[in-house]
Amino acid sequence: MNKKILIVAAHPDDEVLGCFGTVAKLIQEGYEAYTLILGEGKTSRDEERVVENKKV
Repeated sequence: MNKKILIVAAHPDDEVLGCFGTVAKLIQEGYEAYTLILGEGKTSRDEERVVENKKV
């Protein structure tokens, strides 16, 4: 039986910060782990957003 898990995260690094310990344990138990990131990868610190905020 193939054991697989899908980690769904809103932003990059959420999967690491939110559930890395659980994922690491499941991988040790033989699960295959896949990650789906739903966000664009932009943060509030991106230069584009800083300029955008200054205009306001």
